[in-house]
Amino acid sequence: MPIDLSAFRVLIKKIFPPKKCVFTVDTTGNGSADSMQIKVVNIIMPFKVPEKIKLGDYNVKDFDMNDFDLSERVKILLDDEPINLSKESVNREEIQKRFLIYHGGQSFRIDEILGGKFSGRTIAMGDSITILIKLDNDALKRLTEGKHVLIIEGESVPKLEISFELNKDNMNQKFEMTNA
Repeated sequence: MPIDLSAFRVLIKKIFPPKKCVFTVDTTGNGSADSMQIKVVNIIMPFKVPEKIKLGDYNVKDFDMNDFDLSERVKILLDDEPINLSKESVNREEIQKRFLIYHGGQSFRIDEILGGKFSGRTIAMGDSITILIKLDNDALKRLTEGKHVLIIEGESVPKLEISFELNKDNMNQKFEMTNA
């Protein structure tokens, strides 16, 4: 018997509003976008970030990012084209430089999150969490004006499909941590 996921799709559109959830941003101040900002809004209920973060069958305390191949666990597609996440193309230092999480005016690197610095934080109703991903020029060229779909799927997470639209209001914006 097929499962009706229409309510889940409506919820995803509320958490990731199509014209307000993805931005191309300039983090260096040189006037050119260098990153993608994904803004997630908590519309469900307040929650506390757990003390222990689980990544599938990995123990976070023993987790070695250099030995972990994300492409074996997760696929990310932008407009049906895969984003290369293999350990040969993305190393620990690059991930630390390229991925930041913002909440409540503070930024967190992946190693800080895995180390527990993000644990215990309350994400209130209406709060947003921003994911900032520094992109290379090829990926930025794919983020053109118009409609796009970002798909994240993996072995321990359900398929997440985020539809978004880029226009002059959310492209090449100056990144402000206060707006994150």
